[in-house]
Amino acid sequence: MIEELKTVSLGLAFFFPFFWTLTLLFTGFYKQKSKIFLFCLMLEASFLFLMTFFKFHNHISLYKELFPLQAAVAVTIFPLIFMYIKSLSSEKQLKFKQIYPHFIFPFVVLFLTLTFQKILVHEVDELRYMYYLLDHDVEPGKYFVLAKMLYEITKAILVITSVFYSIKIAITLKNYYKKIHDIFSENDQTELRWIRILGIMFLFVSVFFVIVHLSESDFIKSSPALIVSAALSFAVFFWYLGLNGFRQREVYSSPACSTPVEFENEVKISKEQLTEYLEKHKPYINSRVTAFDFCYHFHTNRTYLSEAIRQSFDTNFRGLINMYRVREAKALIKKQLSNGISHELEDIALKAGFSSYSTFFRVFRSETGISPSDYLKRETSANHSLKANK
Repeated sequence: MIEELKTVSLGLAFFFPFFWTLTLLFTGFYKQKSKIFLFCLMLEASFLFLMTFFKFHNHISLYKELFPLQAAVAVTIFPLIFMYIKSLSSEKQLKFKQIYPHFIFPFVVLFLTLTFQKILVHEVDELRYMYYLLDHDVEPGKYFVLAKMLYEITKAILVITSVFYSIKIAITLKNYYKKIHDIFSENDQTELRWIRILGIMFLFVSVFFVIVHLSESDFIKSSPALIVSAALSFAVFFWYLGLNGFRQREVYSSPACSTPVEFENEVKISKEQLTEYLEKHKPYINSRVTAFDFCYHFHTNRTYLSEAIRQSFDTNFRGLINMYRVREAKALIKKQLSNGISHELEDIALKAGFSSYSTFFRVFRSETGISPSDYLKRETSANHSLKANK
């Protein structure tokens, strides 16, 4: 029974990232910069788990042929996860010089592994060489010990890089969460809350990852429960990543978010100018308004705009927009009551600039201390009392 479960779990670990690879391929992954990294990540993950399946089901001849590529691909997984999150949360498109340093080591591993396996080791000894690397009890041939040393060093570096990139991911997200309140007025697609959940899942995956890569191959093969647990955790992780990554639109997808909006000149913006713009043009009723839209209007850079908002209103961009949206919602409620018109609160939320009622409810209660429905009841009662007095 456990052997069948091992086969199924390894199959799922391969199938889930492979499914998202095909999904991204046929839905045009290249249209979004971040999804290019996600596609590469899913493709490589599916290949690694296919190789794991070959390894634990004794397809060593096939495993041998693809081993150099597997060794290189294995050390790109964590850089790719980092580059995906970095690309998703970066205002500017990542340049080649920011990307290639993270993949130098995999190319070195590929070169050295190919050199040992295909050049230094004799062709007739290649299968025995592979068994030796996988901790089987075989007599070592020429260069076998040196190749084994390289293999163990690569595994150790792989574990170290997993910790390194985990820290870099945490720092990247921390900086991103601090920044978005100065840029975006909504949080539906910009909060990246699903990545926080992914982080918790990532901790479990990392534990299995370290155990698998620091343990001897014979120990792992004799522990089917460990293989099943590790494979299922990887399967769930990549399914969740693929599902949310596929749904996630580009955070900085609006033309207003492009680099040219970062004006160099620091135009002084007064509270009166900000107030006039907000009250006259009502940019906040656009649910996707960003700080970049304000930058275009005032011809200033985002940093200076954020500072002007903070000095004038003692809040950030999102706080300012939400304040005016709540004011707009209140005005709409009072207007409909005075005109004897009845509108659903969901309609009022959309007209005030909120993208959903749930966001409207949360922000309104945070700003006023009561829910929108309670506010409507209170204003309705006050309106009836006013008419009765007349």
